[in-house]
Amino acid sequence: MNRLGIVAIMMLVVIPVFAGVIEDSGIKGGIIVLVGCKDDKSLSSLLVNEKYLVHGLDIDAKKIANIRDSLRSDHLYGKVSAAVFDGKNLPYTDNLVSLLVIEDSQFKIREKEILRVLVPGGVAIVCGRKTTKPVPSSIDEWTHFLHGADNNAVVKDTVVAAPRTIQWVSNPRWARSHEEAASVSALVSANGRIFAIMDEALNVSIRFMADWQLVARDAFNGTLLWKKKIPIWSDHLRHFRAGPTHLPRRLVAVGDKVYVTLGLDGPVSILDAATGDTLKVLKGTERTEEIVVDGGVVYLAERNEPKATDFRYITAVDGDSGRHLWKKDFTGTHFLLPMTLTVRNGSVFYQDINGVGRLDARTGKEIWEKKRPTVARRMSFASPTVVATDDVLLVADRIPKVDSQKPQEMAATDKIEWGVHGWNENGFARRCPNILVAYSVKDGKVLWSKPCSESYNSAVDIFVLGDKVYIGTSWDRFDLKTGEREEDRDVKMSGGKVGMAHHRCYRNKASVRYVFTGRSGIEVADMETGWLGNNSWIRGACQYGIMPANGMLYAPPDACGCFNKVKVQGFFAVGPAREKKEEVISDIERLEKGPAYGKISDSQAADDEDWPMYRRDGKRSGGARTTISGTLKKSWSKKLTGRLTQPVIVGDTVYIVETDSHTIYALSVTDGREKWNYTVDGRVDSTPTIYKGMVLFGSADGCVYSLRAKDGVLVWKFLAAPEIRLVSSYGQLESVWPVHGSVLIQNDAIYTSAGRNTYLDDGITFYKLNPMTGNVLNKNVLCNFDPETGAQLGPEGGFDMDGVNTDILSGDGENVFMKQERFDGSLQKGAKDVPHLFGVHGFLGEEWYVRSYWLLGTNVRAGWGGWASGNETTFGRIITFDDENAYGYGRVRIASAATGHRADDYHLYGVKKVHMITGLPKARRKKGQKEPSPAVRRPLKPEPFWADVKSLIVRAMVLTSDKLVVAGPPDLRKKEVGILAYSNEEESLASFKGEKGVMLRIVSTADGRTVSEKKLDAMPVFDGMSAARGRIFVSLKNGEVQCWD
Repeated sequence: MNRLGIVAIMMLVVIPVFAGVIEDSGIKGGIIVLVGCKDDKSLSSLLVNEKYLVHGLDIDAKKIANIRDSLRSDHLYGKVSAAVFDGKNLPYTDNLVSLLVIEDSQFKIREKEILRVLVPGGVAIVCGRKTTKPVPSSIDEWTHFLHGADNNAVVKDTVVAAPRTIQWVSNPRWARSHEEAASVSALVSANGRIFAIMDEALNVSIRFMADWQLVARDAFNGTLLWKKKIPIWSDHLRHFRAGPTHLPRRLVAVGDKVYVTLGLDGPVSILDAATGDTLKVLKGTERTEEIVVDGGVVYLAERNEPKATDFRYITAVDGDSGRHLWKKDFTGTHFLLPMTLTVRNGSVFYQDINGVGRLDARTGKEIWEKKRPTVARRMSFASPTVVATDDVLLVADRIPKVDSQKPQEMAATDKIEWGVHGWNENGFARRCPNILVAYSVKDGKVLWSKPCSESYNSAVDIFVLGDKVYIGTSWDRFDLKTGEREEDRDVKMSGGKVGMAHHRCYRNKASVRYVFTGRSGIEVADMETGWLGNNSWIRGACQYGIMPANGMLYAPPDACGCFNKVKVQGFFAVGPAREKKEEVISDIERLEKGPAYGKISDSQAADDEDWPMYRRDGKRSGGARTTISGTLKKSWSKKLTGRLTQPVIVGDTVYIVETDSHTIYALSVTDGREKWNYTVDGRVDSTPTIYKGMVLFGSADGCVYSLRAKDGVLVWKFLAAPEIRLVSSYGQLESVWPVHGSVLIQNDAIYTSAGRNTYLDDGITFYKLNPMTGNVLNKNVLCNFDPETGAQLGPEGGFDMDGVNTDILSGDGENVFMKQERFDGSLQKGAKDVPHLFGVHGFLGEEWYVRSYWLLGTNVRAGWGGWASGNETTFGRIITFDDENAYGYGRVRIASAATGHRADDYHLYGVKKVHMITGLPKARRKKGQKEPSPAVRRPLKPEPFWADVKSLIVRAMVLTSDKLVVAGPPDLRKKEVGILAYSNEEESLASFKGEKGVMLRIVSTADGRTVSEKKLDAMPVFDGMSAARGRIFVSLKNGEVQCWD
């Protein structure tokens, strides 16, 4: 049974101590905090279902330790967790907690502090007294694709600003493809929740079947509230930017209701926003394409996709009764154009191929229609822009040429032809001249007009703020009623150097204070003062973009290869800069000495037969010195729960982490018997390091720990995070500045870091610590913003920029590496000229995202083609190596540009290890020059001396003295020429998941020949295998750790 199943059963049997509290509070999901924990039952009773995350606080450390033990015994720890606090300061970021409960009157927490941590609309129950935090008028929702029913993509929010701090992050970490349909179709927000339509299928290949889901989360803490599967949606293999353009308009949220089509040709369903339960299905609304909700009435544009028809129509339906109020047919020369249905102040507006019109919203009666020709041929992303105000209707569209003989320029007469190839299609224009026309709402009279421009693969952007109009892409400002240019009040976009050759393929958004563009990342320009910054380290999803709402910017996952070494990964909610605390925690205050401090009697170093750290050594080679038998048999198996890490082995003990329960286990090498365990305040994402009788590791709680290896007693604990502040990350609480589990020991010093990214939350704090004492030896803050001015630091150009995402550190005895970045022993940054093993997106990326890989090199490039620069050296999904050779499993060739997923032939290989200088600028020939400049000429990388193209799908790999051990399922994927989808989709997916068997295989390092193989009980954890003392240890995804000898 999986861990979620265990949790669900346990929730049925917990004592309902606080069940009534949740009901009384009125909250329907989110983060619950209990201050003052009587016991584990009082805490676990708050976990009434999977929509909640529960956190307990107390000042009594012994009580918390006992509660943790009980919760782990019940397999609840993680979804329910507990920590010690100071009794006064709540350790959460602002606007994070849904329900705060204080039953014990000894806790005198200030009301200001309580309200600070509550989400808007959140509830505190203090000694029976209920307080609800009001929703401030300074923040706003985003209910439709372009903010509201009027299509004016301006959020009435004065809090949202440039992205500087994390509020929460969740899965998926990546979109599935840059060359096929976008993985995020729609995103809206209402009443403290967000709703998204997303493809959550495997990242490794777009060839796998789609898994479209409607996903609901808490807007302020990201807690998953519910999901609904969408069985039939737009084809995920539909071509790059090929639309259909109306997909984002199939989802609307207003108040406590969600309006959605749960299928491409399905009717409109009205769902309970809190539960996902169906409240009503609007009959007769099948094949709705666009939804607009205003005043309780649901306005629909219906029928065109997936089977094209010669007509569309607008229908008005009462949202409460489901009664159809009226219908307006658009046939022949009145074919309704997509994205033009707009509602404002009792009127419905539209554009068809004949012109622009206004209807009475109550009756559907036509009030006026004005002739306006439009082009007959469009790329499928191209649509008009219609924005309604009380007095003026703004419509921007392409301009047909009456006398032109070119199909892409001719005016439509009775239908629209759509180009569905995302790059170029003969006879269809990617871009055309556009004109913005302002009509009087009263009578349709043309008030003024201005030429305008589409963005890249998206429509013209028009923002209305009061009586002013801002027109993209230059953001010139005009008077709404007269069209008079206010040149001195244009948004000043100068000063922002963006290296991208084109704008991102999605719409821009705005707030009442800022324009948020997508030229590269999330560029921010103040409406009054102009350009503020690029923020190329974060961006929106293809075709959709970002969503400004609730005082934050929501950035869904992308599949971009630009800025790939520094761009954040995941579904992010980010907020503006926070006020810095005046109190600075000293190094002395950061160090907590435990009972075993200075009492390490067994300080013997690990020997060559051991595996004392992640991937065995500081180089992260994955190579062991031990010798194993050619015919392994299972010696023992130990059942734990949840996600496990790679085991480490020193002497007679195996150390392993149960990541989601925050727990380190020490097991006997001989039989797997548990010796001790230790639980910390946050996830531990990777295996500990064993050094001179100590277990050293970091945690997502922002701390570094040292335990005595023989009994698990705390030696010391060091707060590496700048302060104690928790956010929500992938369904649990963790520090704003997490620390990776695996710390680097090099030259008798610990190297570790706290943080996520050099642009978020004041960057990454890099530490060098004394392992025996926990004292600070060196410290360096890696931040790409000037702490005084806030200006961006470091170069940016083209598709790349300075900066880095955090990762497990590696070292070669002299240098320390954080991905591509090199540092010396005193933490000072050096040139990227020393080859080493690193992952483009980190060591722990088990998703195998298409634009990611490991490599033995110095650097990688970025961009549409540059991300594939790993071809210059040894690369793979997973690699091991020794002094002479490297062995890996991965793609035969990485293909960039439009063919990334098509170049997915895999092999297991052996190759001579060559030190390659990688990631240099592309070789460019000057006119008349026969060869590139010698400075950028690259050596040829060696070819494999053996390769197995019929290998297992290798998910774990270990190199021993003379053998290569690999583990994974058989590769059953079948491809046909000219067809992107696998011809055996269900079988190939089942095999990749391990449902068709999993093998442990021993391979000869000399020639790749299979020596022997055995069946495994489940899929191995990615990179979850180790070798020591003649044995193989493997962590499985079913929660078992096994020993083979």
